Amino acid sequence: MKRLFCSVLLLLLLPLGGCLQGLPLDKYCYVLDLGVERGETLPYRFVFLLNEDTAGEEGEEGGRGQVSMIWAEERTLFSAVEALSGALPAQLSFERTTLLAFSRELAESGEMGTLTAGVLGRLKIRQNVRMLVIEEDMRAAFQGFVSPADPSMSRLKTNVKLYAEGHGYVEDWGLSEMREAFRFRVGDALLPYAALVGGGPTADMAGGQVYPYVGGGLLGEGQLKTSLCGGAVFAGDRMVGVLSGQHTMLVLMVKGTFQEGHLTLPQEDGGPLEMALYAVEPPKRIWEPGRFTCRLTLEADMEDPLRVEMDEKELIRRIETYLSKELTRVFRATADAGADVFCLGREAIRDYAAWTAWQAAPFPQRLGEVEALFQVRVKLSHSPRDPALE
Repeated sequence: MKRLFCSVLLLLLLPLGGCLQGLPLDKYCYVLDLGVERGETLPYRFVFLLNEDTAGEEGEEGGRGQVSMIWAEERTLFSAVEALSGALPAQLSFERTTLLAFSRELAESGEMGTLTAGVLGRLKIRQNVRMLVIEEDMRAAFQGFVSPADPSMSRLKTNVKLYAEGHGYVEDWGLSEMREAFRFRVGDALLPYAALVGGGPTADMAGGQVYPYVGGGLLGEGQLKTSLCGGAVFAGDRMVGVLSGQHTMLVLMVKGTFQEGHLTLPQEDGGPLEMALYAVEPPKRIWEPGRFTCRLTLEADMEDPLRVEMDEKELIRRIETYLSKELTRVFRATADAGADVFCLGREAIRDYAAWTAWQAAPFPQRLGEVEALFQVRVKLSHSPRDPALE
């Protein structure tokens, strides 16, 4: 009787074993990058850059796969995933997603907060996924980031880190940081900005530059047809303008995240002077109700000291004056737009007795009334009269 029971049990399990073997549990389509823009028929178009991993079949960690781009128009990201699931040879996975991009149109409409709420947790998208704002058509921009040597857009993520730490041309933002900025307004978001090359320079909301270096307007062309430079300025969850790479660098100086970068100093009596800038010490930020003072100490290294036709004191004075004026220009432009990208809210919130009082009287709306003073002190690495040749 016992032998008969076991035989019947094995017969019942055979169909189940066939079902399990038929499902490609070790085969996934990993979403590497995700872009969202306005749809033509339905509200949104979701663009996915995929890598089909077959690690289980190959028996190697990481597997082998081919990078491809797909898209779908839907009302939500979750419904787009459901719609695409039946048209893919494997299961979609967001475990390796490292970039989340939004079109400028959606960023300016204030819809990014809604689109990133709730559903991202259900799809297991990591909270530190890198954020990006793109000017043009998402599919064309994604294609512009792809090259034969880099079909997965990994160079883009490397450039974000490089430009943030080594140049100051962008600020690196993750999803959780952006959502906190949208919600609490203690400091507003300044997301990396990109655009297709050749479209001309995007207007810098602070002005003041002959040719603002912003994504898409860089004077050069390589294998990548989409370029990254500058920052998308937000007031709460709504984008209000763009800052060039050099103006983004100034914001990072005041925030204390600037390490090193490059400055072009215009001159009325000659061509511009080029120099490398380094942070010597953290900025000294002083907040009094209605007044903000920031003291910066920087080191400047002239790229061609022999071209400098002035003494050291005059050169230092010009650099300090230019940086102070540009910092004031950028602060006024962003503050008048209600954007606290300098994060004055970190100090201003201490003036409020309770969190409810902060929420009841939004500080960023009064930024235009704040007086800002930027005191810059510059040290020269090499005197123009006695350059060090290396």
